[in-house]
Amino acid sequence: MIKKTISKKRKGGMSEVKFRFSYKRGRVFRLNTGIMVPVSSWNVAKEHLIVPRIPGREQIAISRLQNKIDDLERYLNSAVMDMGDTADSQYWHDKIIAFHNGGVMPDVVGANPETLDDAFGLFIKQRAKKRERCKQLMVARRIVRRFALYAGHGDELEHWDDALLTELEEFIKIEHTFFDKNGVCVSNQYLYDAVPETRTPQVRGGNAVYSIMKRLRTFFNWCETTKRVENNPFRKYKLSECVYGTPYYMTIEELKLLYEFNFSLKRPALGVQRDIFVFQSLVGMRIGDFYSLTTANIVSGALEYIPGKTLHETGRVARIPLTPWMQEILERYKEGLGLFPFISQQKYNKAIKEMLRIAGINRVVTILNPTTRVEEQHPIFEVASSHMARRNFIGNLYASVQDPDLISSMTGHVEGSKAFARYRAIDDSIKKDVLAVFN
Repeated sequence: MIKKTISKKRKGGMSEVKFRFSYKRGRVFRLNTGIMVPVSSWNVAKEHLIVPRIPGREQIAISRLQNKIDDLERYLNSAVMDMGDTADSQYWHDKIIAFHNGGVMPDVVGANPETLDDAFGLFIKQRAKKRERCKQLMVARRIVRRFALYAGHGDELEHWDDALLTELEEFIKIEHTFFDKNGVCVSNQYLYDAVPETRTPQVRGGNAVYSIMKRLRTFFNWCETTKRVENNPFRKYKLSECVYGTPYYMTIEELKLLYEFNFSLKRPALGVQRDIFVFQSLVGMRIGDFYSLTTANIVSGALEYIPGKTLHETGRVARIPLTPWMQEILERYKEGLGLFPFISQQKYNKAIKEMLRIAGINRVVTILNPTTRVEEQHPIFEVASSHMARRNFIGNLYASVQDPDLISSMTGHVEGSKAFARYRAIDDSIKKDVLAVFN
C-alpha cells in the first residue's frame, strides 16, 4: 500500500511527492520520489494531481506528471516480488533512482541524474560574480523551468538537443500571449504558480530572444566543460544574430547642457541622478559594473575595475584617469557611504528620461525598434537609458580619436571585439575629414 503526500518544503510553487510505502507487518518505508509537482494542482484528500478538463498544454503537462507518479507506484509494487522481506530503505531508494534511469540500477549509472535546474543553480553560483549578471541568469533559469513544465519535458540535461532548443525559442517568443493587456494571466496560470515572475512577460523581439538563448548557450558550454553533458545541443543549433541600428548618443554639448541645468528648485533628486548619469557617461561602464563601484575603485588618480563580462576571459583591469569634471562630481558625494547614492536600475532609467526631457534635450534620433525591427524616430529623451551612457563615452571618444584599442582599454571590451562596433557611429565630421581628399 502506498500513501502519497507532498513535502512541506516549497521551491518556486513546486513540491516533491513523498510515498509512505507499506507491505506486511513492520515493512513501512518513507520515500522521496524525486517527482516535483505544482502545489496548486495537488489534491490532498485524493492523493493525486487535479488534471484540468480543458484540453491544452497545461492538461498534458499535469497528466504526464500524474502518469509518472502512477508508473513509479506500479514499479515499486512489482519490486516487492523480487526482494520482499529482505528489502531495506537503501534498496527502495536505489529502486527510485533506477526508475528515473529507465530501470538501470545506481551501481551501473553511478548517481541520480542531475537536473537542468540544479546544474543551472550551481552554474550561477560559480560564474555570476556580479549582481546584474546573476539577475540576468536567474531570469533565463526561470524561463527554462517554465518551459519544461509547458513542454512536459526538458528537466533532464541529457534530454536537451537542437529540437528542444527550437521549442524553447518559440516559447520565449509567445510567453507574453499568456497575459492580457492589463497583465492578467489568461492561460497557463500553473506555470506562474510554479515559477513566479515579478514582472509580466513582455513582447520579446529578436535581440531579447538572442540574449536569453546566448545565456543558455554559455550554460551548456559550462556543462560540456564540466562533463555534465556529452552532446552540447548548441553544436547543431544555429543562434540568430542580433540586429542593431546606428548607435545614437548625446554630444559633449548636450552632456554639458544637462550637467549645468539647475534641478534644485523643483526636482533636486533628479540633480543627484543627473550627476551619476554624467559620471557614467565619462567612464563608459556597463550598468552592472557601475553599480558595483565603491571608493576602493579610485586608485592613484584613476578609476580601476575588472569588467564582469570579461572577468573569466581576460581578467584585465580597465583604468580610466580622473578628469576635472569627474573629480568635481566625486567631491560632491565624498561623505556618502558608497561612491554614489544609487537607486534601483528601473528608477534610474526612468530618471534619465525625465532629466533629459526637463532639460530640453529633445533632438530627434532614428532607432531600430528591437521588437519589430522597423526604424522609428523619437526625441532622444524617450529612448535614453543607462546603457546610453556607455554609448556617450565611446561615441564621443571615437569622434575625437579613431583608435578602437585605446578606447577598448577603458571600456572593458576585449581586443578586436565585434561588439565594439555597436557603440560607435561614423559621424559626419569623420566623413568630412575622409572626403577632404576630393577637395
